[in-house]
Amino acid sequence: MISVKSAPRWLSIANAFVNALFFLPVTMLFYGFKGLSMGDFFLIQGIFSLAVFVLEIPTGYIGDLFSRKNTLIIGTFIWIIGYLAWIFGEGFWFVLSGELIFAVAVSLISGTREAYLYDLLKKRHKEGIFHKKYAKMKMLSNLVLMIATLTGAFIYQFLGPIVPIWLCIFFLVCNMIILILLPDVPESRRIVEDNKSKWQDILDISKYALKHPEIKWLMIFPAVYGTLTLVFMWGLQSVMVFRELPIFVFSLVTGLNAFLRTLWSGISGKILEKVQLSGIIKLQCLIIVIATIGACAAAYVSVWAVYICLLLMMFASSSVVLSNISTSVLINHRIKSDERATILSVDSMINRVFWAFGMIALKPLFDNIGVGPTFMVSALLLIPILICARHLYKMNLKTMKEA
Repeated sequence: MISVKSAPRWLSIANAFVNALFFLPVTMLFYGFKGLSMGDFFLIQGIFSLAVFVLEIPTGYIGDLFSRKNTLIIGTFIWIIGYLAWIFGEGFWFVLSGELIFAVAVSLISGTREAYLYDLLKKRHKEGIFHKKYAKMKMLSNLVLMIATLTGAFIYQFLGPIVPIWLCIFFLVCNMIILILLPDVPESRRIVEDNKSKWQDILDISKYALKHPEIKWLMIFPAVYGTLTLVFMWGLQSVMVFRELPIFVFSLVTGLNAFLRTLWSGISGKILEKVQLSGIIKLQCLIIVIATIGACAAAYVSVWAVYICLLLMMFASSSVVLSNISTSVLINHRIKSDERATILSVDSMINRVFWAFGMIALKPLFDNIGVGPTFMVSALLLIPILICARHLYKMNLKTMKEA
């Protein structure tokens, strides 16, 4: 059995295995192998996000009510089932069913994993270093993601389209083995009043988070910012398909994106300590505006300039890590342990609903007006991003000092 002291390190390793996504750089190619179109890809990704949105809060509440460790194990097992549906199924409905199974798994894991990490630290009175441990967890997971995406396209091309999925399953099994050995933190479990239903309890926690003057903006900003960076991330593949770039470039671009995410993860804790959230807000507004200009130009510039546009898009899409980590740290310092997974699921739910509508909208946009005009329409998201940024900047929120 892994000790409470060592548990955060092993939880980070387990989480990294979940991010061994070898299929990620060639997802559109895999969809094509299964008989789907580019438009189908964006539609299914939007449906996936809507499914996570619907499931997020109830499954997050499960993480508060029952063992967070066991919730993570169940979520991982369900994820494996989704991959098996992809391997043995063909056509739109099997791919969609796999994504819906992933939605159940993701909604069980997201929020619960983060809450579990915080409570492991709190049990040792070390919650003041959460931002450092959380940043290291993200850094390790993005490092594994980088390795997987750098090699994924080559594995797809030389070993076949199914091998990357089997590799993902292998690492999920490794993740489950570690989770089984981790300790429980039973004192984090929520006790519901006798005269209150669980659904009412979920509603009360959610309303508290959505009405909180600080937490609501800490949730909305990364959701809107993340939606535009999500357009950039998946738009990378659309640009490469449209400009007919070589397949190996898919892996290089996605791998570099993961490398940049790793860098952001590694330095996010130090950035938050030095400039606090107000400094991060200014930095991210600058990044997103420049990247949006590059994305809008990607379909029209010469081939050599396309690579510059891709770099700008990669830099912006990877910077969402900084936004997610900094806001998550500040949220965690403002909530109680027995409501942590539920409130973090509300946070994830808000992200998912923005992402869902963004991804679904991309299907008719890419299919009907093309790559360049789609990025121009997506640039309208800069308006709510800057509005949210203004609210958070004025609050000048600070993180907890190390204990």
